[in-house]
Amino acid sequence: MDSRQQKRVIVIGAGMAGLMAAAVLSDQFSEVIIIEKDDLPRTPQVRKGVPQGAHVHTFLGYAVEAMEDFLPGIMTDLYEAGAVQIRRNKDIWFHDAAGPTPIRDVGILTPSVTRPLLEHVTRKRVLALPNVSIKEATRFTQFCTDGNSDVSGVKIQTGDIGSEIFSDLVVDCSGRATTLPRWLVDHRYGEVERQELGIGMSYTSGLFRPPPDLADDTWACLMLAIPPNTRAAYLTPVDGGLWLATMYGRGGDMAPREAEGFVEWTKGLAHPIIHEKLSRAVPVSDFRSYKIPKGFWLRYDRMERFPRGIIPMGEAVTSFNPMYGQGISLSAGQARAIRSGLTGGLDRLAPRYFEASESLNQVGWSVMETRDLEHPSTVGDRPADIENRWMMGAAIRKLAETDAEVHRLSVNVIHLLEPPSVLSREDIVERAQKLIN
Repeated sequence: MDSRQQKRVIVIGAGMAGLMAAAVLSDQFSEVIIIEKDDLPRTPQVRKGVPQGAHVHTFLGYAVEAMEDFLPGIMTDLYEAGAVQIRRNKDIWFHDAAGPTPIRDVGILTPSVTRPLLEHVTRKRVLALPNVSIKEATRFTQFCTDGNSDVSGVKIQTGDIGSEIFSDLVVDCSGRATTLPRWLVDHRYGEVERQELGIGMSYTSGLFRPPPDLADDTWACLMLAIPPNTRAAYLTPVDGGLWLATMYGRGGDMAPREAEGFVEWTKGLAHPIIHEKLSRAVPVSDFRSYKIPKGFWLRYDRMERFPRGIIPMGEAVTSFNPMYGQGISLSAGQARAIRSGLTGGLDRLAPRYFEASESLNQVGWSVMETRDLEHPSTVGDRPADIENRWMMGAAIRKLAETDAEVHRLSVNVIHLLEPPSVLSREDIVERAQKLIN
């Protein structure tokens, strides 16, 4: 029996959030239409609508599980297309204030892949679904509104031709530039609270060809900035037999967009290993930069009234510090929340969706808040418990050096596979408190 009860849903944006939304909603609606402003490339390429597409896109374990749920076999598709399998934390060297974390296989497999290939493979799978279609080179201009000030569709522009498409639901995956907050004010729903943190992050990335003796190496490294140092880095093998290197700077400290200066900049990292490796590699791409001044969470869940017919998702709701690799996972969690919310139909879908997605969003926010507020350049309110978070985090990190179970739980929490509460187990807290004292 066909489980699709609703007729048509429109998804604004064909990025990863939009593609996951379309995949999930294809089981719930007879027709799914994706609206995408870009003329999409037919081969994997960085595109205008995804300015962050040249940089490292970390896959957390949560995203792996969710995408397999939405599109069974998608990880196999990515690996066959060239993605590199990373065994966490066997293949990745995670370096923080305590130094490199222990090298242990905690049983989490994630793909290391360029954003263009990730989108290309995912889009191919989604558009193969019989009830999903896409309108490319088409700009969303406005929400259509019914007599109750609810959303009833969208107005779009393709070249010189404008048109309207009516729908049962619109999912806004338009990203940080979403116009939904302004629309809500214009239609007397009020202003949405914007919870934000001034992170002042900049990214510069480039592709390198590894030296022959490291060509088959699956070693990756995430190196955090240790205050007052402002520099961090991610170096990882990706499709095409290449290395993707992304340098993160805070407070205006941005890596140069030319090869010599880029590699020289890495001398300022907390450990010399990335500089040593890149010094032996050959740059094979242009270098691209991207700036994110603030991380934010649009708190639609706190509004007194919210219209029927519209759900915001992805960076149209949560746009945190990409350095922690949570973006795809949070979008996946929101896609799951839409799916669970639809079990109750379209009436009052938004409150059910916001409630179902809040806890995972909160975990992501807490990670950014806890790590970024350690840096003097970060601007934002400090939670009353921030000092305790730092102390407990450092103590649990020290326990993980010698306790494989604590290490496994810590990595699972980072990968959003288990809630932070698993590290509040009485025996773990007691041992951590002894280290603090």
